[in-house]
Amino acid sequence: MFCKVVCFSIFGSIFLSLAHSQDEDAITKLQNAVLVLQHRVSVTEAQLEKTQTRLTQADVKLQQAEMNAAALKTQLTTLKDNSGTTFVHWGRTSCPGTPSTTLVYSGAVGGTHYTSQGGAADYVCLHPNPQWNKYGNGGLSSSMYGAEYEQVDNLFGKKNAAKFHDNDVVCAVCHVASRSSQIMIPARRQCQSGWTKEYEGYLMTSYESHAGKKLFTCVDENPEVARGSFANKNGALMYRVIAQCGSLQCPNYVQGRELTCVVCTK
Repeated sequence: MFCKVVCFSIFGSIFLSLAHSQDEDAITKLQNAVLVLQHRVSVTEAQLEKTQTRLTQADVKLQQAEMNAAALKTQLTTLKDNSGTTFVHWGRTSCPGTPSTTLVYSGAVGGTHYTSQGGAADYVCLHPNPQWNKYGNGGLSSSMYGAEYEQVDNLFGKKNAAKFHDNDVVCAVCHVASRSSQIMIPARRQCQSGWTKEYEGYLMTSYESHAGKKLFTCVDENPEVARGSFANKNGALMYRVIAQCGSLQCPNYVQGRELTCVVCTK
């Protein structure tokens, strides 16, 4: 009986001692684990702080990029408003009905006399209301004449042949706001892909035996004439242009056919 009591007391003391020792180890481990967690939290907070700084910097850059994009958009709008191209609608007093095309002014075609060996080689679209600066009489000069249709035959239709012969040629200067390039393509009625057709017509210039040389000009296929201009006063004359085979490849060109033309913008 005594042994049981003593033994139980000894074993109990040993058990309590072991239990106490295990509790201390557990507490130590727990404390170490807490320290590790605290370190990880500190590291994570530092990483989050760096990430937040980077996000803030990225947000600033994004805002700057948006401001730059807005500024570029404004510049682009300004460029579009101030861009565009012009062309002369030869033979008409109005502009084609294509998008963004507006009339600048309409007038009459002028140029140097068909017998002149000097002077300019181009036709011009004269404004109907000239503005004068200094002027005088006499002295050497070059002269500006009105232009007339000559020998158009059936170019504009049989009913119109007599109507156009010797009549003065009109013109219109047109502005295209949404397109910045223009081209006249001889011997074509359609524009290349991606281009806008403004009008088509016939190629005209001065007569090849005349002294005065003129540039090839695309006159609308449905031309007008200046009112009351049927008198044969000559001046800067406009003749049809026909194909001459030889150095000009036939086919596809055909001997004696009037050459067409088209004015395109892009």
